Amino acid sequence: MSDEFRIPLQSVCSAVPGAVAATLMGRDGIPVETVAADAADVDVEALLVEYASLLDQIGKSAQMFAAGELRELSIRSDNLTTIFRPLTDDYFVALALRPDASMGKGRYLLRLNAHRLTAALA
Repeated sequence: MSDEFRIPLQSVCSAVPGAVAATLMGRDGIPVETVAADAADVDVEALLVEYASLLDQIGKSAQMFAAGELRELSIRSDNLTTIFRPLTDDYFVALALRPDASMGKGRYLLRLNAHRLTAALA
């Protein structure tokens, strides 16, 4: 594990009660670094790989219809809320949360740590 990636991801997970995992992932669905905070009933890593293709499609659609660059996406389901934040053209960070976790705090901490992760990718 690279500390440049692990430390910001761990700081997000540990600061949000109900966080399941935080990951830095390529848009191709290959995880660069994942920090698991809590066990989940959902296969979070496999789900995030599937969500990666959705993120790419939604970003392209937003640009095609002049909505601009995708800045954030959240997907809420019965057992998991996932927040995505694109970092570069090739990478994004995602935070998986239990339904009762603070989505606002998670969003804030992803935004706060995005620059550290982006700098580590360079």
